[in-house]
Amino acid sequence: MRRIVLSLAGATALAACGAAATTNSGPPATSGAAGSSGTAISTGSTSIGTVLTDSHGLTLYYFLPEQNSTIGACTAGCLTAWPPLVTTGATTAPSALTGTFGTVSIMVNGAAATEVTYNGWPLHTFSSDTASGQTNGQGVEGKWFAITPATTATSTGAASTTGPTPSPSSTPGGYAY
Repeated sequence: MRRIVLSLAGATALAACGAAATTNSGPPATSGAAGSSGTAISTGSTSIGTVLTDSHGLTLYYFLPEQNSTIGACTAGCLTAWPPLVTTGATTAPSALTGTFGTVSIMVNGAAATEVTYNGWPLHTFSSDTASGQTNGQGVEGKWFAITPATTATSTGAASTTGPTPSPSSTPGGYAY
């Protein structure tokens, strides 16, 4: 069982926690239930290579303390700086992405929500990335790394530490780890 705490982006810290479970699917689903809103994952070219991106072209990241974690490692102010990629429908992605997409059930303001995962890593954006191709979150605190098509469930980010490494004081929001 997995517990993750979320807050509304930039608004308030969430006090309530909820049980969560990881669900891995095979290849990404291509259609959702009627009336649902899916999440489109793409790839984009950056100064550090090809990365996964959200529907707005923003780089997606993974957080090392979330590997095999039973408790969400990014909480409170961390979630303001690193918003989770949440979906209400199916995840779609290019067929060239051979990794496993899944979801983690989470609670947001007391309501169930679903965070997208890639090869077991919960996906986040970085609030300092404001345009496609930016990787301002790469290597932050030595724990945040842009997720690439080759990222596996045991990736450590060590092979992808090129790119800017902002100091903690230059990144928005506090870290709760």
